[in-house]
Amino acid sequence: MINTKRPPRDTLWAGAIFTLIYAAWAVLVSSNAEFIQNFDKTIINLVCNNDPANVAFAKTFTNLGNTSTILIETIILFIILIVFKQYPYAWFTAGTMIAANGYNWVIKHAVERARPAVHHLVYADGFSFPSGHSVGSAALFGILIVLTILLIKNKFWKTLLIIIWALFPLLIGYTRIFVHVHYPSDVFGGWLEGITFVLLGYSFLYHYYIEVKLMEQRA
Repeated sequence: MINTKRPPRDTLWAGAIFTLIYAAWAVLVSSNAEFIQNFDKTIINLVCNNDPANVAFAKTFTNLGNTSTILIETIILFIILIVFKQYPYAWFTAGTMIAANGYNWVIKHAVERARPAVHHLVYADGFSFPSGHSVGSAALFGILIVLTILLIKNKFWKTLLIIIWALFPLLIGYTRIFVHVHYPSDVFGGWLEGITFVLLGYSFLYHYYIEVKLMEQRA
């Protein structure tokens, strides 16, 4: 059930701040700013290597961020929430994922950034910015973090789950750089976009559901 006594605060301002940061990042990427070039080179030098174990891990783990995989995971989460009659959370999940991935398609075709001109270790088509794997995983696991905060009461399990959920998009983003299908700035932009939509989506949930419940309890 929702913690109506002390629900998390509205995230509209945080969402607005992330929107501005994401917009600035997108402008820098689309203009091929020197800062972005240096950022990409620095991260690539830190991340990429030819270690067979790392290559095997990256080529396997990156599949967890595939569009089809994220879609299946989202549908499963949506069904679970519906079964347990957590309808507002189910629509929060569906709405946030649809908005994030739909907007990602628009931005990809607006920026039209080509993928890195090196040998790709896995197949990837379409434009490079932002990373769809990073957007989808940041949005989905960001939603799971929100649901964990709202629904899990035990502090140990809440902390453990939040750490686990946070690691998934970080590792998926890492693999997209490692397998040479995205620039680091694509991945970072994807994380910014995914987090932005989670914050804005939760703000809608907060205003249209949690505050209503609080008002009903006070009536």
